Amino acid sequence: MCTGSGAIAISLAKNFENDDVEIFASDISEETLNVARFNSNKNKVKVNFILSDLFENIDGKFDVIVSNPPYIETDVINELDLDVQNEPHLALDGGKDGLDFYRKIGKQAKKNLNKNGILFLEIGYNQKSDVSEILENNGYKNIICLQDFGGNDRVLIANF
Repeated sequence: MCTGSGAIAISLAKNFENDDVEIFASDISEETLNVARFNSNKNKVKVNFILSDLFENIDGKFDVIVSNPPYIETDVINELDLDVQNEPHLALDGGKDGLDFYRKIGKQAKKNLNKNGILFLEIGYNQKSDVSEILENNGYKNIICLQDFGGNDRVLIANF
């Protein structure tokens, strides 16, 4: 979900290429999906790409859903390094409080997760409590947080 360049989906495909695992990657932007397709071909892995606004065009159930959604607060984007500001705002802007996509994904992912399915969400360094609360309010359990190499909270993992 929100695959962008496809880095996460491609990494998963490479790590599970000898297993019976099917990888799907979605994004709202066809242009972005074209970049992800190029990267997938360059890395010689099979990823199924879907043009979708979050779960709009997603059918079926999954054991795992991974997302790196836009999570930067709208007012903060213009304060970021120029390199980051050059990224498409669509890929950065998480709404006024940076949590818009977590609210949507937390609510919508449930219908596409198998029983005991796992949701992985990349988060901003200061969003652990807020996103954990969103997940708890939507019935997710066993929420844990992983930190990045800099010691910042970076990924929430939750079961449904």
